[in-house]
Amino acid sequence: MRAQFLIILASRGLGSVLQAAVLVLLARAVPLSTFGLVNVVIGVVGILLVVTGLGMSTYVPRARARGDSAEVVAGLRLNTLSNLATGVCLAIAIAVWTSIGEMPVALAVIGVSLALERNVDTLLGVPIADGDSLTPAVSMLLRRSVSLVVLVGALSAHLDPLWSYGAGLLLGALAAQLHVRRVIDLDETTGRISMRVLMREAWPFLVSNVTAQARTLDTAVVAAAMSASAAGLYSAASKLVQPLLLIPQTIGAVVTPHAARLEPRAARRLGVKLVVVFTAALVPIVPLMVFAERLIVLVLTDKYAGAGPALAFSLAGLPFMSLSASLGALLQGQGAERYVAVNGTVFALLMFPAILVGAATAGIGGAAAGLALSYLLRSAVLVRAVLRLGSAAR
Repeated sequence: MRAQFLIILASRGLGSVLQAAVLVLLARAVPLSTFGLVNVVIGVVGILLVVTGLGMSTYVPRARARGDSAEVVAGLRLNTLSNLATGVCLAIAIAVWTSIGEMPVALAVIGVSLALERNVDTLLGVPIADGDSLTPAVSMLLRRSVSLVVLVGALSAHLDPLWSYGAGLLLGALAAQLHVRRVIDLDETTGRISMRVLMREAWPFLVSNVTAQARTLDTAVVAAAMSASAAGLYSAASKLVQPLLLIPQTIGAVVTPHAARLEPRAARRLGVKLVVVFTAALVPIVPLMVFAERLIVLVLTDKYAGAGPALAFSLAGLPFMSLSASLGALLQGQGAERYVAVNGTVFALLMFPAILVGAATAGIGGAAAGLALSYLLRSAVLVRAVLRLGSAAR
């Protein structure tokens, strides 16, 4: 698992750098309010796609690790149909919404491109569960590099930045679709499973995925509580932190199928190691918090001055976002998916008032602090569950 994790992490890390470059170019090329609006749309579309993804992105790799071939085939087929249908509906809905509100219609492209990407991530659960490091690595680098090349080329030709960004996302997602469907290995001659049984097994994963994705609605909450410009500043800070979230995302992708094969005592030891690693990450984060404002201005220019407090508290919350995602994946692999679903639901509901109260009392920095606090509490509860899992094993 360690070698697979390192290879996938390295590829996702490079992919994240490419994605960050795309977002920096977009942030520099469009007005502050437009950048905020783009990230609001990405957050809302993302949560809708997780809902219609029906939990398959985490259910499929665990089923593959257990050798449940019929469940894997049925889950991938269902996810493909639901995500594509959602992407088309979202594109139409966003196009209508933007035309009525006199906003950029180019935002509609985001719906289709994100739907294609989500489906790719679900398909990649198969090679990851099989221990294949190359396929997910190539997929990540392919989609991010295509997006960056398209955006740079279009901006060099003085084309509209928002249309250029959307075209890059869409072409990158299409390239990843073609790649993963050429290399994925499925045995479609296995028995069939009814949709009712499939959803009965997958619903805790759906709830966990939705509550995890709810974090991306933070920009929309800030926009509603403050303004589109404030959301632009807030999202600039959160996007600088986003590449670092690849570490827990990678751990989660690898740990869930791996944990399905572990004894409870071994799973507990792995959980303790994760706690130590992510808690220790606070040490290098503190200096970055001190220089947060300078870092924002250096990367995104003076246009984003004032986003430093949001970046500082986003960095402070990063270890706890990472820890909750990793421990949740570990517990899901151990069969505690219902517990993880309840935990996610409770703290997702607490997260929104925490962001609102923070925004009302201390602006965008307070909103980021509220988000960080909700994940600190969420992580503490999951740590207790992992320790109890080990005690039960004895």
